[in-house]
Amino acid sequence: MGMTDKQFQGFISLSLELIDKAVEKSPDNEELKKLKDIFQLMLEDGN
Repeated sequence: MGMTDKQFQGFISLSLELIDKAVEKSPDNEELKKLKDIFQLMLEDGN
């Protein structure tokens, strides 16, 4: 069972919010920053 585009974008948006909060708590964490960039690109590509 797959996700619709709208469901996928919602999942990515929610995940991105959580990643943003994690980056705020650990601004020096380069892995989190890379993950944020990847999720942001996924969201932009979906539009």
